[in-house]
Amino acid sequence: MITLLVGNDTEAIKRELASLKAQTHPVWRDFNVHRFSAEQLSAAIMSALSVPLGEGSKLIIVEDCDFKQFGEMGLEILQPLSMLPKTTHLVFIATSIDKRLKVSKHLLSLGKLKEFNLIPPWRTDLIEQAIANNAKQMQLTIARDAVSYLAQAIGNDTTRMVKELEKLAVYAAGKRITKEQAILLIPTTTSNSLQLAQALLEGKTIEIVRIVRELLSRAEFPLVIVATLITQFKTWLWVKAALAAKRSEEEIASLCGLGNPKRMYFLRQEVKDVSINYLSRSLSMLFELEVELKSGEKADSILPALLRICLS
Repeated sequence: MITLLVGNDTEAIKRELASLKAQTHPVWRDFNVHRFSAEQLSAAIMSALSVPLGEGSKLIIVEDCDFKQFGEMGLEILQPLSMLPKTTHLVFIATSIDKRLKVSKHLLSLGKLKEFNLIPPWRTDLIEQAIANNAKQMQLTIARDAVSYLAQAIGNDTTRMVKELEKLAVYAAGKRITKEQAILLIPTTTSNSLQLAQALLEGKTIEIVRIVRELLSRAEFPLVIVATLITQFKTWLWVKAALAAKRSEEEIASLCGLGNPKRMYFLRQEVKDVSINYLSRSLSMLFELEVELKSGEKADSILPALLRICLS
């Protein structure tokens, strides 16, 4: 069997690998589970084509694959895979895949693709859903408002999400976790792009400077930061305009694609003291900033651009 694990969610890929490893025979595992780098492709294929030692199956993992760099030579090395023993599971790990490449087409014709991508930081509804699903798997019960808080505190960092839920599960000992307990045990220690959007909305210049510097010091991608701001301001603008047009909350929730309609209460409060003109102007300036960054403008241009929006 051949599987391609592709995406930037390293925690999800790590768990998938742990699941595959658990399917090998525990007594013969040390002899039948092998990891290779992409540069060791030839050795990995040779190992994959041999039968496992003792009982059970063999798991061969090829890490950090860049299918484009495999080239014609890599394609030639991969040709014998049609003869892969049924007792071997060959896994390729990559952050992305170009399905137009010959190498990609060859591997996909023989195996299956499983994609694991991080949830965009602005999709708090999906982050909340992921937290709820992971908590359920751990048999951990969390209050709904606590899940919303955790989504804000943790963001789309799945590695941290799992660790924090494990911590809560130990603390809960079978009981329900409340929002107050979640705040006490998992404080928000780092800033994120959504907090930056909130600071921008409220015109808090000092807070904007602090958060932008923190995000850039953590090597956050400028385009991802701006994309989050655009999504958030777009949501606020739609909500404000729809409220002005006296649309129902159900209609607004549907228009804005809100997975959790109860979020409308908070959105209504957030836009209460902000004008449609400010939201519209800010959104326009954020689109301009996005174009500048895509045109090669440096990350340092974010802060002055956001301060101009704040002071406009």
